[in-house]
Amino acid sequence: MIPIYYLDNVLFLLDEKDEYPEAPIEFQDKKAFIRFVKNWIDEENQRKDVAITGAGEKKLFHDLKKQFHYVEAAGGVVRNRENQLLFIRRWNIWDLPKGKVDGKEAAEHCALREVEEETGVSGLQITGKLPSSFHFYYYKEKLYLKKTFWFWMETEYNGALKPQLEEDISEVKWLSAEECREAFRQTYRSLRDNLQDPVCRLYA
Repeated sequence: MIPIYYLDNVLFLLDEKDEYPEAPIEFQDKKAFIRFVKNWIDEENQRKDVAITGAGEKKLFHDLKKQFHYVEAAGGVVRNRENQLLFIRRWNIWDLPKGKVDGKEAAEHCALREVEEETGVSGLQITGKLPSSFHFYYYKEKLYLKKTFWFWMETEYNGALKPQLEEDISEVKWLSAEECREAFRQTYRSLRDNLQDPVCRLYA
């Protein structure tokens, strides 16, 4: 199953073996599938979570990549030696540091670079992988499909935090367990659905 988010709604791409509470919509015709997805994105007053099947999740995702402007990004969930996690505030919404992959840059390198650029935190080490997230967004009237790779990171950095203002980041902060839970309640659904459980298990 591949969940692709647009604002607070999700388009689920299913394999036959995947379970979903409601009957999925089946597509065998590529053009009809793409037309449905575009309409789903544009129907602001009628949009809701929907599941699609027909050709397998990988084939459906491949068709979307060919149709929309596809980009990849990478970011990190960073823990310090006080067992706090690093969050940023962008457009007054709690978020996690991430950024676009440059050319043939490895996702791991991108994640380390972007976290340091957006927060000022250095001495980062990747310690594991987290689930990737997917979402649609508009930029300059063009529709994009983005895949974001997420990684666990650790650091002993205890210096100043420096929000990257040119990326509209207004605050960088180390959050405690309870503060993390509150931040997830206020953040994007894609982060909440994909990362909240593994992150909060740190404090279980």
